[in-house]
Amino acid sequence: MTSISRTLTRFRAAGSLYIFPANHLVPKISFSSDARAICSVSDPSSTAPSPSQSADKQRGSRWSRWLLFLPGAITFGLGTWQIFRRQEKIKTLEFRQKRLEKEPLKFKEISPSSESLDSLEFQRAECKGAFDEEKSIYVGPRSRSISGVTENGYYLITPLMPNSGDPGR
Repeated sequence: MTSISRTLTRFRAAGSLYIFPANHLVPKISFSSDARAICSVSDPSSTAPSPSQSADKQRGSRWSRWLLFLPGAITFGLGTWQIFRRQEKIKTLEFRQKRLEKEPLKFKEISPSSESLDSLEFQRAECKGAFDEEKSIYVGPRSRSISGVTENGYYLITPLMPNSGDPGR
């Protein structure tokens, strides 16, 4: 019995086993003692496939291959992009960390020329003065997430006014 079920499974996988629709007449079935052919089904309504049907089947097969290939290609592309993005992010963070470890500049020594602005990026500066709280502005709303807890708030920007009597202002 085991060999019969294996053979039927092979015929079914190969498309040789005919499955009858519920409203179809039962065709003639002949059995054989040969191990290669368990049963043969003859259906008077079945004919050889026409060339247009085989072309449709090939076209459908081509579409199914593309539909299987496309998600894999997209996933591969996104994974590659993430690797390059990670390398760029590491370089950016290393650059910022090196700049923040430098000695702070005196604010009076900084010149506001457009050529030197790039060299001042992520550079600490030292200055003295008093905050003018009357001219503070709120930028927001902003949210931040710390350890999975989201908090809503605003950025507070307050200008620093230099001391008028300080010679190093």
